[in-house]
Amino acid sequence: MQPPAKKSLDPSVSSPFVGAIHDQLREYDGKRVGSEQPCPACGSTNLRKNGYQRASKTFARLVTEDGFEEVGLEVQQYECTECGRSFQGDLSERFYEGCEYAKPIVDLCRFHAADHPYSACERILQRRYGLQVDRDTIERYDELFADSPRSDADVNVGGSRVSLAFLAFLFGGNADDDSPFVVRSHRALW
Repeated sequence: MQPPAKKSLDPSVSSPFVGAIHDQLREYDGKRVGSEQPCPACGSTNLRKNGYQRASKTFARLVTEDGFEEVGLEVQQYECTECGRSFQGDLSERFYEGCEYAKPIVDLCRFHAADHPYSACERILQRRYGLQVDRDTIERYDELFADSPRSDADVNVGGSRVSLAFLAFLFGGNADDDSPFVVRSHRALW
């Protein structure tokens, strides 16, 4: 199997815009996640923390000048003191069930899949956002969530349609972050 071809960013999209996206996503790299949940085997809530998974959970994959950069989260493991089963903590706050990328990346895939073929979505994510998600994964996400509503709110950035929900996730809206600005409308000035 061949590795993915070298990717490049769209020259019409401002590199500070892509850099800001990458900087915000890198904030998640190495964060520890996985809240306590009942044992999936016996339902007990008598648990003890049992370290972290060896491999990090992929939050996003960035396309940089040097190739791909993985943004990963450390996932808390728990052990049930009743039955001895080891399992990962609850990731539902950051990930959809059965998805390898975080919710904002999945939603961004679905946002662009509404208007473009999957191979075009892969190119759009790579060129406009500096993100790597292969077309088969985009198709799988679109089919997996076919019955779920999409967020179609958008904003024009450099002549390109960009997901307002994705920008709001990256740059604002949460009370517990120090975002440089907050996106409150699709009529933002860029």
